Amino acid sequence: MMKAAAVKRKPAWKYGLIILSVMIGLLTLSACAGKGDGDKKVTVNIAINGGLNLLSIAKNKGFFEEAFGKVNADVKWNEFQSSVPLLEGVVSNRVDFSFIGDGTVVTGKAAKSPFTVISVTGVEGNQNSVIVKPDSKIQSVADLKGKTIAVAKGSSGHIFLIKALEKNGLSEDDVKLVQLQPDEANPAFQSGSVDAWAIWDPIVTMETEAGHARILESVKTMGFVAPAVMIGRDKFLKDHPDLTALYLKVYQQTVDWVKANMDEAVTILATEKKMDPELVRTLLENTHYINEPVSGEIEAAMQSTADILEATGTVDTKVDISKVYDNSFLNEALK
Repeated sequence: MMKAAAVKRKPAWKYGLIILSVMIGLLTLSACAGKGDGDKKVTVNIAINGGLNLLSIAKNKGFFEEAFGKVNADVKWNEFQSSVPLLEGVVSNRVDFSFIGDGTVVTGKAAKSPFTVISVTGVEGNQNSVIVKPDSKIQSVADLKGKTIAVAKGSSGHIFLIKALEKNGLSEDDVKLVQLQPDEANPAFQSGSVDAWAIWDPIVTMETEAGHARILESVKTMGFVAPAVMIGRDKFLKDHPDLTALYLKVYQQTVDWVKANMDEAVTILATEKKMDPELVRTLLENTHYINEPVSGEIEAAMQSTADILEATGTVDTKVDISKVYDNSFLNEALK
């Protein structure tokens, strides 16, 4: 049985932000991205950020390959378990497009990660939750004081945990965090090595439907607006605004296709993820997939997240959300 180790909050975050900032500086100086001039073929790097998502559908159907192939561009796919390694991929020019949660937008921009939010992809579902074992004596977030919680540091689940603790008069100093990626956290949670797990869908629904966990709190039960957003790497957006609009047009095609072909979408994801089809259907029906501009309501919700993370010392830099998104690419795509 693993031994949970307490993690000091502020020094860990400072260290992580410093490392990411240094990576950005070094890799920006040394890396070169294709300009797409003349007949040079551009490679579009798309990342799938864990779990069930519509990018997996688009990959299976070849939507992006078909569209980009017509404009002399290739598609390369990558997959990440959480947003922190994904942002490292953005820094190193290995990721041009993907999606992240609003909390990761804040921590990423605080570390000066070179991305811009280009659309909102979802606001519903149990995308961020704190779960405990069904027979756990923990009945509320307040009961987490002194308990051990598995979490992927810097992920959207981590940010939700911070906000949930803050709403209940607690901070990270009141709990014991264990830094674990989802594939590491699952056995720790099942064995009882940790008391709780800050995680997102589809894992939340998978564990609760199987009777292995119950939701202590989620973005829905806490009344939080926690948007998932599409991001684009800044240099790619600057060099290829036409391809960025095309990317968003194809993503909209995927959103529309899933709505019209739910049975096939369920089959594709159930096969790829080796999951029960009915569970996949539940997940898809519980998540309202969209492709919309950042609205005033979404901007306000994300700014609230930024303000909380600054107030709790999670980030040392004030992040102005109005400067981290650009709706022009989506407006062009949806003309």
